[in-house]
Amino acid sequence: MKNLGSVMVAYMIGWGVFFVYFVSVARRTADLRKDVERLKETLTRGK
Repeated sequence: MKNLGSVMVAYMIGWGVFFVYFVSVARRTADLRKDVERLKETLTRGK
């Protein structure tokens, strides 16, 4: 039981890394959606 503090710290770091990764992927996905919408607008204007 004396290592419980270390286990909790490692657990929290793991969740922190996961959260940062999740936010990063969400931002990139939002940017890609914006780019796709811009491309669609550009292609429909060209016709």
